[in-house]
Amino acid sequence: MGGTVLCVDNDRNLCEILAKALRSEGYRVATAHDGDAALEAVERVKPDLVLLDLMLPKRDGFAVLEAVRRLPPPRADLPVVLISGCSPTPEYTRRAETLRAAALLRKPVSLENLLAAVARELGQSPGRAPARAAAAGADAGLAGSFDQLSFAALLHHLHGLRATGVLHLSSERKRKWLRLRDGYPIAVRSNLVNECLGNHLVRAGRITASVLAESRRRMKGGQLQGEILVAMDLLSEDEIATALRAQAEEKLFEIFGWPSGSFRFEVGGHLQRANDLSLERSPANLILEGVRSRLPIERIDAHLAAHSHYMLGLAESPFYRFQDVDLDPAELKLVKKLDRPRRLAEFIGADESLRRTMYALIAAGTLELRGEGAAIPKAEKILAPRSAVAARAAKRAEPSAKVAPLREVVRPAPTDATSADLAALAQRFRGQTPFQILDITETADEQQIQDAYGKLCERTHPDRVSHANAAVKVLAAEVFATVANAYETLVDPRRRQSYLLDARKADRDAAEREVGRRALDAQMQFQQGDAALRARDYSAALRCFGRALELYPEEGEYHAHYGWTLHLAHPSDLAMASEAIEHVQRAIKLAPDQEKPYLFMGRLCKAIGRPGAAEKMFARALKIQPECLDALRELRLINMRREKGKGLIGRLLRR
Repeated sequence: MGGTVLCVDNDRNLCEILAKALRSEGYRVATAHDGDAALEAVERVKPDLVLLDLMLPKRDGFAVLEAVRRLPPPRADLPVVLISGCSPTPEYTRRAETLRAAALLRKPVSLENLLAAVARELGQSPGRAPARAAAAGADAGLAGSFDQLSFAALLHHLHGLRATGVLHLSSERKRKWLRLRDGYPIAVRSNLVNECLGNHLVRAGRITASVLAESRRRMKGGQLQGEILVAMDLLSEDEIATALRAQAEEKLFEIFGWPSGSFRFEVGGHLQRANDLSLERSPANLILEGVRSRLPIERIDAHLAAHSHYMLGLAESPFYRFQDVDLDPAELKLVKKLDRPRRLAEFIGADESLRRTMYALIAAGTLELRGEGAAIPKAEKILAPRSAVAARAAKRAEPSAKVAPLREVVRPAPTDATSADLAALAQRFRGQTPFQILDITETADEQQIQDAYGKLCERTHPDRVSHANAAVKVLAAEVFATVANAYETLVDPRRRQSYLLDARKADRDAAEREVGRRALDAQMQFQQGDAALRARDYSAALRCFGRALELYPEEGEYHAHYGWTLHLAHPSDLAMASEAIEHVQRAIKLAPDQEKPYLFMGRLCKAIGRPGAAEKMFARALKIQPECLDALRELRLINMRREKGKGLIGRLLRR
């Protein structure tokens, strides 16, 4: 058998998600939502492993682990994996080691890493063994109904778990599929006829019903409706691209209005014939828009009423607190005030717009509900001394240990400047003290620390690079964690003083540091190569792309640019063309959701005299990124040559 895992977190939805994922791996799972319930479950369930969040009501995670270690053997030796919403600091690490924690993970922790940690501690191989899969049952898996977990909460937790795969959704005869990559929705598909592009354009008033019927009549041999409408000179390529994005979001937001439904998440799954979603919108913003536009207000009010006795405050985790969320000035002002929690009941009589916003921010994790009448312990209180004198001192200091307030998010358009900014920050942070990282003096007060922290979090949050390649994402995660570590070191007066006296620096895992360094160096080489490519210095570009590949060989974008530049540097060499194609094929395998590998493969096919294959590659690039102008130009040239070849008689017959 897989063993029994006790999952302890005050977030019931997260516990439910983790329980489903663990059961799909063949484990038995029990859950608890506060420190006292966790200790009772340890005695009653007798688990083989505990996943224990540090921020718990009634008794924090460290206190629970201390109590477990005082139990008689063998329960005292129970493996416990600690999970922290804050960045682990040296104090956290030392205390975890003293209490013999099996591991200390930082939220958001990916589902893959969490399952690997469980398998490692229980002495099993990651992934479902056949016997365990059979024991789990045919209906096992990360699956459930919206009665148990709302669609908004499901999106939020899959985002936090960095899930990659396909979310299968159904409600009566409706079927939808949502493709996620690292927790970000990237494509959607629907079985609803009324959500096809033509019907969407009719509802939007862009075409008439008669035009829709005529376009369908002309469709043949796998042609897309958008292509037909462009050929009919009714819409331009840009207008079709805009409509496709709006159609994809319409398919997604419609799910928020389902009165009931079920879901199943297929880890690592792929999705064909789907509409691509814009990566410029964070999951939190998608949740906000879906709740505002589609979720029935009756369900929102029922949820708020059922939890009215809870306190509402800003999220403890910086990853969720500083998500990219678009709020109007009045909403932003109100949310900022929640650095001091207020009872949720105060918002039940608010206007509908505010009630929708509050619900959406709770579902997205920007705001969180805390225990009745009492907030979940802050990180500072978890590490507070145990003596009565120290406890009173901590109590007096508590008002100043505030959560840094939410800030208005300024979201620039995704550009290469974002990755260049991250690279510059990563270089600057190397070897710096927390004061230098936040760019403040050692005499800075708490408000100055919070202001500096908030600005850097907005600048480095992973939401800003959701559209970027894997190397940039690794770099963003490293920089964001560095900023959070600096803040956690300085915001607690006791820990700040300890740092000044001992000049300790946070220990970093050697492997993660090496990955971050290589990602940084590879991205810098890639940027230099891209500049050389634009300047038509193919030899220099080839050297830079080659060094980027040596540093980070699993990045598809690097393979694609290396292959294309290799051909440009040796345009008449067939052996070089063959090697170039191999690199671009590797890029397509590594990055199937990016348009550049298909664009370059199309150009290579065109260069070696395979126009049919080239056209398919350009079409694929355009499907992934409807605004890919290079692919559009190539397809226009192909069509122009085709039309020219048909001549006047062919054009007349087509009318």
